[in-house]
Order: sequence, then structure tokens, then C-alpha cells
Amino acid sequence: MINPHKFDPMTIKSLLAFALVLGLSTLTAVELQAQDDAGDVSASAGIQATPKHGLEVGLHGGHFFSSGDVQWNPSWAAGIHFRKALDYVFSLRLDMMYGQAKGDSESSGNRIMGELYTHNTTYASGTLQGVMTLNNLRWNGDSRRKMNLLAFVGAGTVYTKTAVKSKEAGSYDLDDVIIPGRKTGNVVPVIEAGAGLSFRLGEGFNIGLEHKVSTVFGKRTDYLDGTDFRWRDIMNYTSVRLNFNLRGGGKKAEPLYWINPMDVVLSNISELKARPVFDMTDTDGDGVIDMLDQEKDSPAGASVDTRGMTLDSDTDGVPDYMDQEPFSPPNLSVDGNGVAQTKGPNYVTKEDVQDMINNAFGDGSSHSMADWFLPMVHFNIDSYAIRYSDYGNLANIAQVMKSNPNIKVVVQGFTDKTASENYNEVLSYNRAQAAIDHLVNTHGISRSRLILHYGGEERNLVPTNGSSFMNRRVEFQVAKAGEVDMARPQGADAGTGNFNGNKDAGY
Repeated sequence: MINPHKFDPMTIKSLLAFALVLGLSTLTAVELQAQDDAGDVSASAGIQATPKHGLEVGLHGGHFFSSGDVQWNPSWAAGIHFRKALDYVFSLRLDMMYGQAKGDSESSGNRIMGELYTHNTTYASGTLQGVMTLNNLRWNGDSRRKMNLLAFVGAGTVYTKTAVKSKEAGSYDLDDVIIPGRKTGNVVPVIEAGAGLSFRLGEGFNIGLEHKVSTVFGKRTDYLDGTDFRWRDIMNYTSVRLNFNLRGGGKKAEPLYWINPMDVVLSNISELKARPVFDMTDTDGDGVIDMLDQEKDSPAGASVDTRGMTLDSDTDGVPDYMDQEPFSPPNLSVDGNGVAQTKGPNYVTKEDVQDMINNAFGDGSSHSMADWFLPMVHFNIDSYAIRYSDYGNLANIAQVMKSNPNIKVVVQGFTDKTASENYNEVLSYNRAQAAIDHLVNTHGISRSRLILHYGGEERNLVPTNGSSFMNRRVEFQVAKAGEVDMARPQGADAGTGNFNGNKDAGY
């Protein structure tokens, strides 16, 4: 019988709204699961090999027609999609489209009620597709793909009706085809498959060309072109797609199907190759290798500090190895041999030595103390979690502070240049805070003795605009008088890790 219901646009809107909610719920669940999996990897393996990646949103339009019993006429369709990568090869895509497929039975001779006809098929679908990227398992040095080849299959629901009109006497003009038997609804299941390719034009945009074929189920299977003649009708859609990557203001990577799966590994290998060769040469034999020695020609047998500088214990200008009185009383003139020229006792007591140490280092403001070499600690990409390998360096810093209870230490965080300037400022602040928390909670250092500073991506040790392990660091220096904590920079949180003595993430 003839479908008595006129076409209601609200039916399509309700269908598409339901498909949108269902698909976005699925993509959200996938995103949350991916974040949980990433957290598990960080906690167990010590490195986040798969970066946080963005969602793709696309607009599409093109030629839409029915391949069946009747010659098609030029027609059109358009729509929108949302796509989320599951890994470097597989992704899910919620696809919605609306189209009009037209045809004319004159060339085929098909008739309705004995007359030739034209048809106009309304088609509005919502499907969930599984997409496979076919060319993203090439282990080469390209960090970003310039082109993607893809294939997909999907299933969902479609609202469809086929209006037919007589070409001859004009004796009928049907809002929907006559389907024999029981009444048939306009919402039916659909499956589809297709393939395509897309070209990357930038980190946030690519353009694609795809073709897909669809078939519906139920009694409408062979009525999409207005007549039932042996074989089911196949809907064809050739589309151009404009695809946009939502990357959270640059905090997330492109969708994984554009990224080389070996990107992080190749980046780390490049970092290792760029590091200077570790050279154990000690030219002057003072126990400090040339890479760290600031005085490479110290006299044989002379005592030196950790920087390889010749010691002058009483700071009288005569180095210890030449000083006949290496612990002269302070503020007295000495001769060329370091002997005090003012009359006084001919010996230095233990108390005198302790007073000299306190005068030189007690308030932490002397030039020699401010220049002390203290080790620095480094961090993984986009992380402020303290690595196990740096626990020893932090223990050494704590021991120095315990041995010199009157000094304060400036703790200053830095980053490399792989994110925005504001994001890097917050991340460097978090790294300094994590180092302070470790010294306070693990070694019992008073928080009042630690001064938090941050420098973001400034003062790079390695002159590069990319990822650099050496630049992702926290430095420690003896504080000067008047130095205080810097306020936290404005902006959302940055990086991964935990504070307040909790178990660090990202080992």
C-alpha cells in the first residue's frame, strides 16, 4: 500500500540526533580508556611512548546515486563526521549524511502502473565505521605522513523514502513507493564499505577523497530506485572531505594515523646521538675530568674543589699548595707566602678554623658558596615526575643542606621548546615544585629553606627548538640574600606527575 505519511523533516533530525549522541558516547568511552591505558604505561614503563592525540572533525559533500534497475541522474549528498584513533592503524568514525538520489526509467524501460517514471530518493543515515589506515606501518624516518590510504566498513540506521512520478500521462505522483505486503517503515538498517585517501596540508588540516557503497535491509532493499527488479539497489557516494584536527591548542598531537609509530623512539635516538661523547680525560691529574674542570692546568699535587679550581682555604689570595699558613686569620694582610703580617698567635685553634668556616659560608651569601656546583635533575617528555635515576643527585643536595644548615637553595625548573610558552612556564613550575616536594618529604629539608623559581623554555643548555632531554631539567643554586619564591604562572595545569609525597607517575 502507499505510505500515507508525508515527509516530516523532524524525523531526520531525531534520527541524526540519536546517532550523534550514540557515536559521541562511544568515542568518549574510547578516549577515556586510551587515557587509562596511557597512565598504566607511564606508571610501569617510565615513558609515554604514545602521545595524547586529538579528535578529527570533518565536513563532506559530493555525488550520490543509486546503482540498480534505473538510470541515475546527477544528485548530491553532504554530511559531517567525527573520528578518533584507537592506535596508529585503527580508528572509529561516526559518520552522518543527508542526500537526494534521482533517476529516470526511460532508458531501462522499467514501469510503475504501466508507465515510465522518475524517482527522488531521500536518504539520511547515521553509521559507526571502523577505519583502517593502510600505510602507517612503514618504519622509516618520516615523523609525519604526507598521505593516508584508508579502507572502512560500517553499520547503522537510515531514514529513506522514494518518491515516484509518472513521465507519461501523469496519472500518479506518489510520496513514497508502493511496497507489496505488510506496511514497511522508513527507518531501516544499513551496512556500508569504502576506501579513500587524504593529503596532509598542516598539523590541523587535511583534505580527502573517498567512495563508499551502502545497502539497506528489509523490504526496501530493491525499492530505492522505485521498482523491484531482481537485485538489491546499491547506494554510491563519492565525496570530498575537509578534515580538521582538534588538538587542544597544541597540547595534543595529531591523530595517530598521521604519526610514525616510531616517532618517540627515533626522537630519543636523535637526542642520544646529539649528546657530547663522554671523555674521561684529566689533563692535570687533579681528579676532575676536563669536561667539568674549570682550571685544566692545576699544578701537580695541588688540592682542588669539585670544579677543579685550586683551593685557597683562607681566601688570602695565596693557593693552599703555596701557602705557608693556609689558615691565616681573616682580614689580615699576608706576604707572598701567605703568612699574616699582623702580630698574633703563631697557631690556629680549632675554634679559629670553625669561625673562619662560619664567616665564609654561614649565611649562604659569599661568592664562593654561591658558585658551588650542585647537580641537576632531568625529566621525561611532558612530565614533572622525579625519575629513580635522579634520587642520588637529590640525596647529595639534601646532604649538603644538612651539613650547612644556614644556607637556602634556589630550585629552578626549565623545559625544552616542544609546546607553547605559557604551557612550558607552568610545566617548569611543576618540575621545580616536584623537586622541592621530594627534598621535603623524603629527606626532611625545611620548605622555608627552598626557594621556587621557574624559567620555562629560557636558558637552553642545548641550542635546539625541538625535544631535548638536557633542556628538561631543574637546577639548584645557593640562594642570595633577598631571593623569594616566584608566584605560579597563569594557565591550566601542564605535564604528568603527582605532588605532596604521593607515588610519582611516569617512572
